[in-house]
Amino acid sequence: MPIANAETPAAGGDIAHPIGARAIPRWRDVRNYVLQLASLGIFFGLGFGVTLLAPVLRVILGRDRALVAGRSIVRGLFRFFAWWLQATGLFRIAFRDCDRLENLSGAIVAPNHPGLLDAVFLIARVPRAVCIMRAGLMRNPCLAGAAWLAGYITNDRGPGLIRQCARKLAAGDNLVIFPEGTRTRAAAQSVNSFKSGFALAAVLTGAPIQTVLIERSGVYLGKETSLATAARIPIDVTIQPGEIFRAAEGETAKTLSARLEAYFRERLVNTDDGIRLRR
Repeated sequence: MPIANAETPAAGGDIAHPIGARAIPRWRDVRNYVLQLASLGIFFGLGFGVTLLAPVLRVILGRDRALVAGRSIVRGLFRFFAWWLQATGLFRIAFRDCDRLENLSGAIVAPNHPGLLDAVFLIARVPRAVCIMRAGLMRNPCLAGAAWLAGYITNDRGPGLIRQCARKLAAGDNLVIFPEGTRTRAAAQSVNSFKSGFALAAVLTGAPIQTVLIERSGVYLGKETSLATAARIPIDVTIQPGEIFRAAEGETAKTLSARLEAYFRERLVNTDDGIRLRR
């Protein structure tokens, strides 16, 4: 992913060093940016490879077995990519108390959404994960195959979306849904206003909502940054489960959504240097 050194300005300009400080070799900045571009190539290249493989697996294995295989492939590739980002020093990823995620079944996983790779890191840890994704992403040849093979659901199906969610939850799948609907905007206090689709699924099915709090340093991979922007490295990402919510008797989806939004706003702060937990 596009990354630059922690002492390097995010966008151009001369590097300022304190008096007496040793200048950082320029080659390191070049190395970091090359690794960013290489990581992008790896991510999208793997995705395109899965798109080519998906219809072949569907024919050979059949729908049900291909679904199981597809989820295993996607989860394995996401784990590899998370390892790669850490091995190259581009990211430092900390999972705190995430054994709770490994044991989920039939739950709605609701994280905040500060960066582009949030779903990658989460799906690497959540078993039987089904991501609710924007319909437009299914037109991306580097993402569509994996999503189709793993049985992910697009968000453009109206009432049919809730029925699909109910079937997945009843089967023991875990729905990964970003209540913000998109990545957190820089102008947001801590999170964007929440949508209510995830809450409606919880109200109608009685499924628990496992909140996940994601901290991320810097602004790269946020809503307003380009993939080609050089970022400060390492990018620190911390992922930890939060409280579990359930719809109260007679509670509406709008009220439940507002309750979760208030929870996230109480615990997170949006700073000039990323999304942080309030201390």
